Amino acid sequence: MKRRIRCALLALIVPLTAMGADITVPRLSGALTLDGRLDEPMWRAAARLPHTEFLRWIADTYTDTGVFHLRFFHDGRVLYVALVSYDSHVEADAAPEDADGLYSLSIATPSDELKHYRLRWSANPPIAAGEMLKLRKWSARLRGPFQDPARPGGGYVFEIAIPLWSIGWKPGDTIPVNIIVNDHNGKPNAPFRTPGTEFARFAWGSFENDNLAGYRTIQLAP
Repeated sequence: MKRRIRCALLALIVPLTAMGADITVPRLSGALTLDGRLDEPMWRAAARLPHTEFLRWIADTYTDTGVFHLRFFHDGRVLYVALVSYDSHVEADAAPEDADGLYSLSIATPSDELKHYRLRWSANPPIAAGEMLKLRKWSARLRGPFQDPARPGGGYVFEIAIPLWSIGWKPGDTIPVNIIVNDHNGKPNAPFRTPGTEFARFAWGSFENDNLAGYRTIQLAP
């Protein structure tokens, strides 16, 4: 009964597609290596979520023209997620809340337990937190001049593999999800609330990732 009531509330809160979810995650097969390069054909066929679908919160000023998107697919056993950022300035910081990257990919289990997967560019390689510490199935790569000065552009890629058994869902299910991404520029190593610091936090769902009512939904294709 609790699960049915929660799904009904989500249906009232979020705009749903004909498939009953905000995004349908395709089921794709093929060999994949977690290397942050996204060279496999499955990533080209994956569902995409652009930064224009996110809410944006600005701490002080923010003028960066960098963009990002996320990609999703599953193979029946594992949910694969990638964050691709085209960012002219990757900001590492000892304080995780001040660093660029995935502040949280939050997933609710069938019993409403919230699992927060975090990867943030607090160092190189980036620092994992939350469920990522247990999972250890991820990779990251700097792009453009951060990797090769001869290449234009810049930014980073995170690549994550989440076993479906670990979140309690299976193909065909609709999953409550919340995503928060950080972009911090302007004053290196300055807290994001420092005057003059360019900082933005982007949310697909809600900035309160501990509040299930604000979550969006993805459906795993059967």
